[in-house]
Amino acid sequence: MAWTWCDPGRLPAPYPIYAALCLLSLTSVGQGIFRKPVMPPLVEGQPFQVYWNVPAARCSSHRRINLYLEQFGIVTNENERFVGKQITVFYATRFGHYPYYYDEVPVNGGLPQNMSLREHLRQARADIHNFLSKDYAGLAVIEWVSWRPLYARNTGYREVYQTKSMELVRGRNPRWNQSQVEAEAKRDFDQAARIYMSSSLRLGQSMRPKAHWGFALFPDCYNGNYGEEFPTYDGHCPDIEIKRNNELTWMWTRSSALYPTVYLEEALHSERGKLYARYRVKEAMRVALLTKEEYAPPVYIYCRSHYMNSRTLTPLKEIDLVRTLGESAAMGASGAILWGSVDFSRTTASCLSVQKQVQNVLGPYILNLTAAVRTCSLTLCANHGRCFRRNAEEDVFLHLNSKSFRILKRSKAGGGKVSIKGRASLLDKRDYKSHFQCQCYRGWNGVRCSRYRNPSASCRAETSPLTLVLVLLLSLLLI
Repeated sequence: MAWTWCDPGRLPAPYPIYAALCLLSLTSVGQGIFRKPVMPPLVEGQPFQVYWNVPAARCSSHRRINLYLEQFGIVTNENERFVGKQITVFYATRFGHYPYYYDEVPVNGGLPQNMSLREHLRQARADIHNFLSKDYAGLAVIEWVSWRPLYARNTGYREVYQTKSMELVRGRNPRWNQSQVEAEAKRDFDQAARIYMSSSLRLGQSMRPKAHWGFALFPDCYNGNYGEEFPTYDGHCPDIEIKRNNELTWMWTRSSALYPTVYLEEALHSERGKLYARYRVKEAMRVALLTKEEYAPPVYIYCRSHYMNSRTLTPLKEIDLVRTLGESAAMGASGAILWGSVDFSRTTASCLSVQKQVQNVLGPYILNLTAAVRTCSLTLCANHGRCFRRNAEEDVFLHLNSKSFRILKRSKAGGGKVSIKGRASLLDKRDYKSHFQCQCYRGWNGVRCSRYRNPSASCRAETSPLTLVLVLLLSLLLI
């Protein structure tokens, strides 16, 4: 007899046997926490890929200052553009008709309730056709800044979206009280936002199915209150925001990649920076597992090489690269996207600052990190999965052991080839096993991702009578 036990969201609650089977499928006794499989990396054999999303081409073209990103394995588009073969960012003016308010003046209807979905999708189709080749297989990021898909999250300078939504409802129902108006405005806005965003993702995936489609900035956990609560700040995502992220399961399920942000300000150059970054990454990885699909979408964390809001373009110290890039890799993210503005190439001084950071700190650290992630994947997961921390709160990272590996640079001049020499020792392998476990790629399973199953096959398992007896005993304990 075949029992379906891989989709707990569809199991009938009254049946303890099913509940027990579900519990068994979501845990690995003695092996830590189970994670459902994830889509394999875009670059085979590279479980953690770092992308450069900074318009710094003027440094080399106008100032003859080359960053030599490729020698550290950092992927970038040709001429470091925001649109290219590796990663394409669709800003509001480049993807359909995006409704928003500018100084309380509506653009494209202002609200998602007021826009024409047909016109938006017609223009978005043309934009996708213009910007992405038919075989595009890179990251496709839709920029989303003006408003949030949940009515409740449009506060502060975004409050105009609540105000205008209520005005719409009042116009139709002048006799309603404030509570009725607000409840209806919330329903209308949330429904329209969902239709608008889901349709956008569905169109992109139908036209460029190999691309990794998702919205920039999502998911967020709104733990940026460190300025107000510095003495007591613990970095945790507020419970209400976790609940709201659960309400957005439709978005995580529809997305083929998630693109949250972890940007550090100089004020967070401390233990608080670690907490801020850790819980943002942790929430993103949790959200990826909420999807109703059998496989989790990859998570690419937007990070920076320099601190936010720094007038002097201050580069991140290595400890803060560990707290952002290193944290992302240790949690099991698929990669990171280094974002920056035109300020990076505005002057010769800024170009030299960026070059120094890439050559002396950022580049060597990324080379170390990505090599360690590959080594752990090969050692622990048979190269068919990526490593992630057994204990998300533990300060352990995927870094090469300096006693086992060396980073070699053949030339002192900029652009000299950089390579890594060495192999994981028995102690290294023991450390991997003690602190990390595997999230298998699509089609692979088992503690070490060594067993292959046809991805198209249904998620079923034949259950022996002995197993059923054990499951029944477990189910009695759960009642």
